[in-house]
Amino acid sequence: MISIIAFWIEDPAPFHWVYDKLLLMLGTLFPIEMFPEFLRPIIKCTPIFVVTYGPAKLFIDFNIDTFIQICIAQILYLVISVFIIIVLYNKGVKKLNVNGG
Repeated sequence: MISIIAFWIEDPAPFHWVYDKLLLMLGTLFPIEMFPEFLRPIIKCTPIFVVTYGPAKLFIDFNIDTFIQICIAQILYLVISVFIIIVLYNKGVKKLNVNGG
């Protein structure tokens, strides 16, 4: 999705930088147990948790219930992401064609 932003903005590098920092901070540097109790359910619902911290936690301490939850969340985020990417791509192509390709 960050690359598709290039249809509207010439340089999507700042968005990629922010995404990298979020991935680093919420996914690898700080375990979810370090966050306050009220933030943990919110962080568990983010795609960053599902992509980085969840699989790493399963690698260290495998639990079938957590595995199923993470797989369902990954499939859900995959479907949502594909839908958003298709919509953004179609709008971007339309904008590109209007501006002369």
